[in-house]
Amino acid sequence: MKLFIQEILADINWRVSELATIKSLPIKYSFRPDHKELQIKYSIPAIYAIWEGFVKNTFTIYSTHLNSLNITRIEIAHPLLTHQLDLECDFNNPRAAFDSKKRLVSLINNVLDETITIKPGIPTESNVNFKVLNKILERFCISPIENSYERGLNRLLRFRNMIAHGENALQVNMTDMTQFVNLIENLMLDLIINIEICEKNKTFTK
Repeated sequence: MKLFIQEILADINWRVSELATIKSLPIKYSFRPDHKELQIKYSIPAIYAIWEGFVKNTFTIYSTHLNSLNITRIEIAHPLLTHQLDLECDFNNPRAAFDSKKRLVSLINNVLDETITIKPGIPTESNVNFKVLNKILERFCISPIENSYERGLNRLLRFRNMIAHGENALQVNMTDMTQFVNLIENLMLDLIINIEICEKNKTFTK
């Protein structure tokens, strides 16, 4: 097993342990009913934080692995090269002024060495929902996550955002929390499987 896969698996093990602790707290301790309800509700942002942290850390580890392969500009797949250029150059910037365009050309010229170095960063947009996750996977030439995850992941994001923005009417129960924990555990495992397939097939090259 490759070292970078071992690193990601170790991270998964730690996060699964954290999720298990979060899930066990309302059962392990004799909270008052209102305190139990509060603990369950505010566990949702923590579950999401574990998920987003996993995605960021995974692609930091994977970028380091890709850089160790010394992929050349001739070899690299266009989506991965586009990802790197986008991180460096911020293609969303309209650059109306000519001076800005010159700086962009200079940036591109500096990035396009014979060997491409992938910057360890991803555009999470602060909401790693189903659509954002698959956009990240596309950048790294990794197969998308199955559609069966869409409803659950988007629901987690909706709950997290409502709680983070002070929504008081949202009701969260133990079943919701357990479903979200199971969702994240399965997602992490499926994501590493897709990365392993990408590595095996070298989809990051042309």
